Amino acid sequence: MARIQNRRGLYANLPVSALLAGEMLFTTDRGTLHVPLDATTKLSVVPALDELVTMPVIDPAADLLLMEDASQTGRKAKKITFADFKTALNIPNGSSDQATAAYNGGTSGSLFGTDATDGVLRLSSALKVTKGSGGSYGTLDVDVIDCGTF
Repeated sequence: MARIQNRRGLYANLPVSALLAGEMLFTTDRGTLHVPLDATTKLSVVPALDELVTMPVIDPAADLLLMEDASQTGRKAKKITFADFKTALNIPNGSSDQATAAYNGGTSGSLFGTDATDGVLRLSSALKVTKGSGGSYGTLDVDVIDCGTF
């Protein structure tokens, strides 16, 4: 008769070899479950998202974001620090603004302001912003501006 075997212990002590396929490994400090597929490969069971608690504060250098790598096959989950994610989006270090660069590789900033609290760009059908030659600046194109009468 087949038997189900469970082991428990700290995450840091999870075994990496001599695993039994189908054996469940439970971490008592993190509350995670890992199931070995063979003697050296294990698959972690992900907790339900609706059971996770909200973080009150983010530590950009230590806290991680979980992402799915669409270019991969099989196991697609990857992790990145919050700070590295901001760098990838070209958001200045230490900034909480949602400012982005106007062109690829440019420095993040805000349009018509010094930061994202006082710089807002609103467009109507008579206005559009186009990338300048070489992509190093943006140009505001205006069709008609009606300032009204007095």
